Amino acid sequence: MFLIHFLRWLFGFVRWEAEGGFPERLLNLASRQHIRLWGVERHGTFLSACCFARSYRRMRPLSRKSGMRMRLKQKQGIPFFLHRYRARAGIAAGLAVYFLLLQLLSQRIWVIDVSGNERVPEKAILDVVEQMGVVQGGDGEQLDIPTIQLAALQQLPDLAWLTVNLEGSTAHVEVSERIPTPELEDPNRPSNIKAARDGRIIRMEVTGGQAVAQTGDAVVKDMLLVSGVVDNASGAVLKRSRARILAQTRRELIVEVPLAETRLLPTGRTVYRPTLQLFGLKIPLYTDGPIDGEFILTEEAHPLTSGHIRLPVGFSDRLYTLLAPREVIYTEEEAAALAQSQLNERVRAELTGVEIQSSSQSERVENGVYILTGLYDCIEDIAVEEQLLISGK
Repeated sequence: MFLIHFLRWLFGFVRWEAEGGFPERLLNLASRQHIRLWGVERHGTFLSACCFARSYRRMRPLSRKSGMRMRLKQKQGIPFFLHRYRARAGIAAGLAVYFLLLQLLSQRIWVIDVSGNERVPEKAILDVVEQMGVVQGGDGEQLDIPTIQLAALQQLPDLAWLTVNLEGSTAHVEVSERIPTPELEDPNRPSNIKAARDGRIIRMEVTGGQAVAQTGDAVVKDMLLVSGVVDNASGAVLKRSRARILAQTRRELIVEVPLAETRLLPTGRTVYRPTLQLFGLKIPLYTDGPIDGEFILTEEAHPLTSGHIRLPVGFSDRLYTLLAPREVIYTEEEAAALAQSQLNERVRAELTGVEIQSSSQSERVENGVYILTGLYDCIEDIAVEEQLLISGK
């Protein structure tokens, strides 16, 4: 029944009304002409019915033969709808283009979603898979997923697993990061303990190997402190050396700051270049040419999002901060403050975990350079384990 109604609406139909004459003769004539009528109703001298739009013109001469006056009451169906908007052909063309684009674009990848990564940057993963066809506008049906998995894992050694799942126009790149395997220590590996730097031993805690230095000894860098060759009643035995050796050391840190130097510094002028990203296309929204000289480039993407999914439409910004060589001149006070700041940074970086007993600083200006020297008397563990190599015959 639905199919019949749909076909009538598709081809278009009309409801007409006839008055006077002989209604029965009109129905008989229509039947002889094989004109299909439905919804036939009679109210006194009025007869109404429905027929296909193309059959209505054939009914008019039949009504005259029957002595009836016929008039149109209602029009329904697609032909009448299109005829009503014939002056607006752009609407139909737009609909056709819409459905065509929808069909074409639905077969492409427009959204790429990466999940499962914590340590490996998302950009690094996208750069690798884009080389293999997982790009905005790419054909998802042409992707060779097993090949992508193998090639991506070779280029991203920190990943243990990677796959690409296609869902409509979205490519879900799912990864699993590799758990670092803890380095297993071999307790039977023979080794020596050497000095990491010059100093005077104040305390030795030897738990493996044979000590060859004593508390109070002055030692130099790379000097043997604990040997992995242990003598006993049955002869020499190779063992792994373990020790914590505290020594008094002296550290010297030197920082140099030129009083005059030429540096690339911002000029205060910036160039802003936005780009429209539309379904894989990059449309520049600027007209100026290439930038000459040195600059600092800052890039930022602003894609439109739906939930947590990035859509293939948005903007990307590039900000160029122009640089120019400029001579910088420091007074001795300014150079001293800058040198002190740099020295403090080196102390935090190089003397972490070291007990500083005393410190002193000296400064001098030599050949236009401000030199700040820091001397630090420290107590630290100078033990460094070194594997004992055994050559076979």
